[in-house]
Amino acid sequence: MVWLCLPTTGQEAAQKKAREPLSEWSQQWLEEVVPYIITDAEKEVFLSLPNEAERGRFIQTFWERRDPDPSTSENEFKIAYYKRIALANKFFGIGELDGWRTDRGKILILLGPPQEIQRDYSPYDSGTSVTHGTQEIWNYWGLENPRLPYNLEFVFVERFGSGNYVLQESLNIGQFGRTAFDIDAIHYHFDRLEFLAEAMKNPFENQQRLNGIVTTEVSYDLIPFRSDAFRLQGTPDKAYVPIISEILYANLPFKEIEGNFYYSLNYMINVTDSEGKTVLQKGKDLNFHFSPADLPPPEARRFRFQSGMFLPPGEYRLDLLILDNFSGKIGTSRQKLSVEDFSQPKLTLSDIFLSPSSFSPEAEPQERQDTDLPRIQAFVDASQAFVSGQEMHIYFEIYSLVLDQASGMNRFQVGYEILRNGTSTARVVQADIAPTEQTSCQIQTSLRLRNFKPGEYVLKISVTDEISGQQTTGRTLFRVNPQSSGSL
Repeated sequence: MVWLCLPTTGQEAAQKKAREPLSEWSQQWLEEVVPYIITDAEKEVFLSLPNEAERGRFIQTFWERRDPDPSTSENEFKIAYYKRIALANKFFGIGELDGWRTDRGKILILLGPPQEIQRDYSPYDSGTSVTHGTQEIWNYWGLENPRLPYNLEFVFVERFGSGNYVLQESLNIGQFGRTAFDIDAIHYHFDRLEFLAEAMKNPFENQQRLNGIVTTEVSYDLIPFRSDAFRLQGTPDKAYVPIISEILYANLPFKEIEGNFYYSLNYMINVTDSEGKTVLQKGKDLNFHFSPADLPPPEARRFRFQSGMFLPPGEYRLDLLILDNFSGKIGTSRQKLSVEDFSQPKLTLSDIFLSPSSFSPEAEPQERQDTDLPRIQAFVDASQAFVSGQEMHIYFEIYSLVLDQASGMNRFQVGYEILRNGTSTARVVQADIAPTEQTSCQIQTSLRLRNFKPGEYVLKISVTDEISGQQTTGRTLFRVNPQSSGSL
C-alpha cells in the first residue's frame, strides 16, 4: 500500500499566498527569451517556484544543462542562442513586431543561419492564386540533431509588401519528395558550429546596392567569374534557362572560425526585356567553408553553382552580379539572351552542354520546376574546357520529332562534327539510337579528344528526322587546354 501526503485546502492556500509573483525580468525571460526552447515540464516547474531567488537558480541550471562543454568558462550554447536572437531582431523586425517573433526569426533561432538562401522576386504561384511578392527559400543540411532529416527546406513568402515573410511550408526533402514537417518538433538542439554573424546580413541592404549597379550600368571586375546561360524546353509558354556560374575565389578574403575558413557571397540575376523593363530578378546567398585540410590550392579555388529561371520567347539582357560580403568587392557580367520558342511544331535542338564528367540521371523535361533546379548534379561541372585525350561528355535535347503513323515510334539520326578554323577535324554519325514513343528526346553521349592540339574548336551537331525528313543543327564552342592549364 502506498500512502500519499496531500496538503489540505488551507495548506494549499497558504502556499499560494506565500509564492512571490513573477517579476518583470522573470516574465520577460520566460515569454521572450526562451519560449522556443523551454520544455513544458520545465515551464511548469519554473511557474511553481515560490520566489525570485529560486527562479534565478532555475535559470542558471537551465543554461548549465545545455552547455555542450562544461569544462570551458563560456557556455557556447547560450552565447549562440543570444546571438541568434540579436540577429533575428536586427534583420527581421517589422515595425512594432520584434524579429524573434517572426517566422524567419523563429527558424533562425532554432536552427541557426541556413547554409543557403535563395530569393525569388517574381510573383509566387501557390497553385490556387498568384501572390505578387518575394519568396525566400532557406536550405539546411547535415544538422547534428538526429531527430531531423538530413535536408530541410523552409519557404517564406512576403505577401502584402509589409516586409514580413510568412512560413509557407516547412519541407523535409528526402527520397520520397516533399512531406510536411512540424517545426514545433525542433526543440533546443543546435549546431555546435555557429556561422559568422556577418554572413547573416540584411537581405535588402545588398539588394539595393546591386540594384543600383544594374540601374547605373557600371561594370566591375574585382571578382573574376564566368557564367553561361543555356536554353531548354520548359513549360508550354516558357523556356527553361539554367545558368551555370564559376567563381574564382583565390583572392577573396575569408573569415576563420573555429579553425575553418568561411566565404560569403551575394549573387543576383536581373533580366530586362527589349524595352528595358525588369521582367525577373532573383537573389541567392552563397556561403561555403573548408577545413584547412580540405581548402584547395589557389589555382583550384573555383566555386561552381547553378541557378535557373523560366522566360517566354523574346530578346533580353541578362545582368549577373556577385558581391563579396567580407571585402565589398563586386563582379558583374552582362550579355544578350535570345530565348527561342520551343513550342513551335518544327524540329529543334536545345543548347548543347559539354562536361569533362558524365551526366547524372534526371527528370523528364515536363517535370522541370524552377525551384527544384533540375540537373544541378549533371551540369554543375560544365566548364566546356578540356585537355587532349580527355573524354568530352555531351548532352542536348531534341524537340518536335514526328512519330511514324504505323509504329507510333520516332526514328532519327545524329551526326557530330568537330571543326577548327572552319576545317573539319573529326566526324561521327550516331545511327543506332533506339526508337521511342516520345516527340522530345534527351541525348547523352561522349567523344574522346584524341591528339587534339590546344586551341578553340566548334562542335556541330546535326539531327535528321527520318520520318518527316526535317533537319536541324546546333553548335557550341569548346577549347582544349595544355595539360598544365588551370585557367578559365
